[in-house]
Amino acid sequence: MFTKLRCLRVLDLRGLEMKYVPPSVEKLKHLRYLDLSENPSIKTLPDSITKLQNLQILKLVECMALEQLPKDMRRLVNLRCLDLRYCFWLTHMPRGIGQLSSLERLSRFVVAKDNTVCSGLGELQGLNNLRGELKIVNLRYVKNGTSEFKAANLKEKQHLQILELVWNEDGDDSEGANDVENDEMGLEALRPHQNLKELSLEFYRGVKFPSWISSLTNLMSICFCSCKSIKRFPPFDQLLSLKSLCISGLTNLEYIDTDGGSSSFFPSLTQLYLTNCPNLKGWLTCMRNDGTADLLRFPCLSFLYIHNCPNLTSMPLVPSLERLHFRGSGGNPLEHIIKMIISASQSSSFSFSSSSSSFPISQFKYLSIYEVEDLEFLPELLFNLASLQSLTIQNCQKITTLSRDENDKGMQWQGLQNLRSLYLWFNRNLVSLPKGLQYATTLHRLDIGVCPNLMSLPEWMDNLTELQFLWIRGCPQLSAKCEKNVGEDWPKVAHIPNISINGKVIQRSL
Repeated sequence: MFTKLRCLRVLDLRGLEMKYVPPSVEKLKHLRYLDLSENPSIKTLPDSITKLQNLQILKLVECMALEQLPKDMRRLVNLRCLDLRYCFWLTHMPRGIGQLSSLERLSRFVVAKDNTVCSGLGELQGLNNLRGELKIVNLRYVKNGTSEFKAANLKEKQHLQILELVWNEDGDDSEGANDVENDEMGLEALRPHQNLKELSLEFYRGVKFPSWISSLTNLMSICFCSCKSIKRFPPFDQLLSLKSLCISGLTNLEYIDTDGGSSSFFPSLTQLYLTNCPNLKGWLTCMRNDGTADLLRFPCLSFLYIHNCPNLTSMPLVPSLERLHFRGSGGNPLEHIIKMIISASQSSSFSFSSSSSSFPISQFKYLSIYEVEDLEFLPELLFNLASLQSLTIQNCQKITTLSRDENDKGMQWQGLQNLRSLYLWFNRNLVSLPKGLQYATTLHRLDIGVCPNLMSLPEWMDNLTELQFLWIRGCPQLSAKCEKNVGEDWPKVAHIPNISINGKVIQRSL
């Protein structure tokens, strides 16, 4: 086929389950664009591909079995884009790749385990036209100290927008696991240009961050992943453009510092991810000159994700929060976060109690609670979230019902004045819906999935006059009782316009 298509300029072969590229590809002398992406069985490319002197774009995205590139890649003198995203098995870069002076996009650079026979970071030195994203992996294999790290010359790559630095992509710490000093010196030498927008550090083994991070005033996103030696986080709240901050897998981290006070505390941050930080207690309080604590608040934070941070008990206020995803961190941190949501609209001296009336929190609308092992009932403060529109409870195995209804018949549910959606998934010990739910009269949708011990629905279901959708799946006995016209519970739900049982729509509004 290739011999008959000698004038071909563009060839797209992505997703064809190819196992190899035929050497005859060299016949396509005029080829400018070659896409081999999403062919996960390709392990190597033929050396003949380097004869395509006119090739400008070579895409190998998700060629996950690809182990190496042709050794004479430097012959592709017109190559502008080499896209290697998700080529996880690539072991090294060929020598001379740094001679591709036209290269503008190189999404992945792999440091070889033995760089005496393969290229090192020095290949990046002259590639100053690189733009977009650059991910450098296996930095743990750099043995020549500061000199080779400096040779990458990242500070001259002014068009680079996204930089990911990964010391140990496979998670194996068997080699150089204690080389803290080498990592710290190396990261200091990898100073990027101040135009950088996004920075990610993964498996970094140093105990401190480089001095240059605070000078990256254009940063919009930072992610620190599995930097396990970090115990204390430097203050990044002065990065005025920062919109997203991710702190994940910092297992020894205890505190996050601040130096700006409430007036300049993360002024642009809209998304915050805190995951797998089991020792994290939270933010250190900033003290005023008179000795009183400065009440910190995220002025623009709208999305907060917390996963497995069981000791988190010190959070700034979140007056603009719209969504909270809380997963596997324990009931106490959950209560603390809800308290911070409520106190955002109150003075710092407000005294909270579980019997407080609902507060007009205008921003907060979505709450998802996953895998909280010690959660038996929803926190009482949750019922003060008057603006809450969607509530998801998933895989909380101690929950048998959602709230303590015995004494007040669940009147606290009246506080959820705007609740429209309730999702109950994989709560295998849930045996009943709380009595108070009947007072959430704004409820529009109720989803119940894989709650096998929920045997029936309560008599008061017809009190939910606004309920438009009922979705049940993976609840054998409940499904049988809600069978249309014949099930024992059918009279309780017949008024609901749209009902789906185990994926089958049994009632639909016209």
